[in-house]
Amino acid sequence: MKKTLVLLMVLVAGSVFAKSFDTGYDPEGLDELTKQKGTFKTTLVRPGTDFSRYSKLNPRQVALVIRDPGQQELEQPTGRLIGSRSRGGVMPDWEDITELKQILDDTIATELDAKTELELVDDPGPGTLVLQATVTDAVFDETTKIKTADGEPALVLSQGTIVFDLIDGETGVIQARLGERRKCQPSKYVSSTGSTGPWPCAGDWTEDAVTDLCQELKRIRKGASSQSS
Repeated sequence: MKKTLVLLMVLVAGSVFAKSFDTGYDPEGLDELTKQKGTFKTTLVRPGTDFSRYSKLNPRQVALVIRDPGQQELEQPTGRLIGSRSRGGVMPDWEDITELKQILDDTIATELDAKTELELVDDPGPGTLVLQATVTDAVFDETTKIKTADGEPALVLSQGTIVFDLIDGETGVIQARLGERRKCQPSKYVSSTGSTGPWPCAGDWTEDAVTDLCQELKRIRKGASSQSS
């Protein structure tokens, strides 16, 4: 049984970049980014960056930040993506959180491998963008409309803010922040038997975001190449 969310924040992170992330996380150079029109509702880019010089991508493990459902956050001009709103939902067990994080990591890795034009590498370096993905301000619910294989109400990710930070692999300075708040509709992915696996639609939710990320990377790299030629 899931307990009502009582903790201020649970952080499951595999990257040094994400250790201090609490929606106040400011990588070096964040305040120098400027707003642009792009695929994501929040698209912040360092002016003058030649993205065409990056040919490699170093993905880090996703950071999963869970907040108190009653806590509120005000949007700031520095690129924080959270608006003021109330929270609701339940607190998943630690095992459930770990399972969700694995789904997010696996989906991001699979989709990047299939869709990005950049070479995926294990370490940062020259010509490399470090990709730090963060899912923050997540809201979880139990729904009787969807059943697990054991016939129990399914635990679902109902909505969350997904953020992609693109960081220079040599300097550690952020070059772009892309992200937005997205809802998840698990009922779209229920099997014909009415039962579902763990975290219905979380993989599809992440897949859609990574698809948009790859499209945005292609756009800004093409734009930078055109300007430099």
